[in-house]
Amino acid sequence: MFSVGQRVWHIGGQRSGKVLECDGDRVFIMQDNGAELDYRASDLTATPPPGATRSGAAPTDTMKVAQAVPSRRLTPRDITPAHLRVLAIVPARTLQAVAAVFERQPGAGKFSALDVAGKLNAIADITAVPYRMMCAYSDRPGELGLLMGKALADRRLS
Repeated sequence: MFSVGQRVWHIGGQRSGKVLECDGDRVFIMQDNGAELDYRASDLTATPPPGATRSGAAPTDTMKVAQAVPSRRLTPRDITPAHLRVLAIVPARTLQAVAAVFERQPGAGKFSALDVAGKLNAIADITAVPYRMMCAYSDRPGELGLLMGKALADRRLS
């Protein structure tokens, strides 16, 4: 198994990060850009694949800039099926409330026009529930809705 803080690579060589937590067969990692992902332990390796860089992909000037200024925001490139599953468990009423708050922000546009990364970023910003916590509560959507609802209620009171 892997230890917390250890750098690991996906066996496909496209993603890498530092281990945040191991929970049974699931390993939660944080990429250099701040995105948090989870994989089965069997899908990860502690040895970098041939040609892989620290971030897991081929080096480019864009990547050097991205590594110099890490982002905690998800990008469309970060999205995996796990992100889609997490977005799907966010209660519909919570999504409606988040959309209403989002669309009231100056220049924000329509929530429905956002891609998956944009929606998850907006949900995390507005509810103060980070993606990792959404993932942890993915088997308990009712509790996740309560957490998000509390943050939405606190936001309305202020």
